[in-house]
Amino acid sequence: MDENHSNHNKLAKFDHQNQVSAALLGIGKLFKAVRFYPPGHPALESTCKEAHNLLSPLLRQGNLILSIKKNGFYWQGKPVSSEIPVLKALAFYFFARLVHRLLFLPDLTTRDLEAFARCAIGEPAEIQRAGGLQELLLQQHITGLFLNEIDLQTIQARREEILIEQGLDPELLDQNPFEPPPEASSSADTDPSLLPEALLENLTTAQLDPEELLRQLEGESSDQRYRLLCQKLVVILPEHLHELEWITPGKALLLLARHGAEKARNNTQRRACLEALDQLGSPELMQFFINALCDKHQHSAGRTDIIKALSMLQEKAAVVLVDRLAKEDNSQVRKLLSEALVKLGNCATPALVERLADNRWYIARNAIAILGKIKNRKTAIHIRPYLDHRDYRVRREAVRALSLIGGPIALKGLQKLINDRDRELCPLAIVALGAMQNEAAVDPLLRLLGSFDPLLKNFDLKKRAIKALGAIGAPQAAPALIKVLNQKRFWKRNLYNKLRSCAIQALGNIATENSLAALEVASKDSSPLIAHIAREALDKISARTQNEF
Repeated sequence: MDENHSNHNKLAKFDHQNQVSAALLGIGKLFKAVRFYPPGHPALESTCKEAHNLLSPLLRQGNLILSIKKNGFYWQGKPVSSEIPVLKALAFYFFARLVHRLLFLPDLTTRDLEAFARCAIGEPAEIQRAGGLQELLLQQHITGLFLNEIDLQTIQARREEILIEQGLDPELLDQNPFEPPPEASSSADTDPSLLPEALLENLTTAQLDPEELLRQLEGESSDQRYRLLCQKLVVILPEHLHELEWITPGKALLLLARHGAEKARNNTQRRACLEALDQLGSPELMQFFINALCDKHQHSAGRTDIIKALSMLQEKAAVVLVDRLAKEDNSQVRKLLSEALVKLGNCATPALVERLADNRWYIARNAIAILGKIKNRKTAIHIRPYLDHRDYRVRREAVRALSLIGGPIALKGLQKLINDRDRELCPLAIVALGAMQNEAAVDPLLRLLGSFDPLLKNFDLKKRAIKALGAIGAPQAAPALIKVLNQKRFWKRNLYNKLRSCAIQALGNIATENSLAALEVASKDSSPLIAHIAREALDKISARTQNEF
């Protein structure tokens, strides 16, 4: 009897060893996927879920603690498949990043795994400069795994700090994350009817449509039933897409997002919502929404609601929208998809940045245009190289986008076009700098304005530069503008008078003491046109001053 029991334990341990080995191989695969795919990519999501599924059977029995040495992983003091080269390489990878102990907790999520992989793929020196891998995980609010920590009380304290920062109440957690969950219990008197699997089976057999599920979720107080209702929603909603209007799936996403953000709702329900929301981000559901969005019979209010629902899926929705935009031939549909991406905002930027490298000029142009409207300054560094793109249409869109985004990177890129007197893009860059209203642009504009040009070959550029200086309204531009105003020429008089008129309008925006004096003189100019424009500028300054007081 004792020998049989011993053999059973040996077989169980061997099986667990294989499970640990498979889980580590899944983590190694995830690390490769994170390097290759952008956030939200379906292939990355699939690999992340696969790694989580491999860990789940182990975590049902409690914490999974792994030691890491230079030559491999160790579990319960025994080496884990030390003969597998991939695991030896992964162990050395962790060892080089000063990770000697891995602790996975039962409430580990796919988000925890992806964030872990994304933080760990950095170079060792960069990770250490940031305070170490554990510090990077804490900054990402990861609570499902910890590195190099031995004291469980310290880990629990850190978890509670993160939960409080997220607006969650640690005291409302259903179970201790450092103990095996109830369903792992081997007690003989456990009632199988209370197991989540049995409850889920009962719920699955119940004839509930998505609308009824949403009604029950809205008023459900039992944490266990609430969690299982969320799981049932994940299962049946995709099955009903062919018979549903977009309104019901939209209501489902918005309800889950709302419940997941409610601070009054306990942690178990909030987590169930967020996990269900993550699982509902399937390509089928997003394609369903995008088809509804692009339907020519869809009204504008409906499109607004669809985009609001898609925004709940964030990067996942952005990836699908960008892919559809790249394949779409209908210009009207492309416009709708572009508007949707702009409204998604920053969560759409990774997918759009990835498309910049597309060989098709119109794909790159469309991505740049949308990024410009999103106005995330971090994207300027990705757009700036496209000022030198082989296609003029892409270069022109890059100028427009940088003018909308602003910031030092955009400013330097546009200044270079002016300094180089780029024939095609210099006029656009001047207008863009004026639109940015950044005083750092004044110097290159003044250099262009003051360049020697007696034949006025650069008349158009100088006219644009004057208007841009007026739009910026910087006082330091006033002396150069007054100099232009005072330039009276008999030769090419009409062209010079046009420059003088532009200078008057620009000085009207600046309104320094010297510019006011120059405008007073110009109001009595021998040219009726110059005198009239100067009086108008003075009147506007006077009206503006009265309004300010």
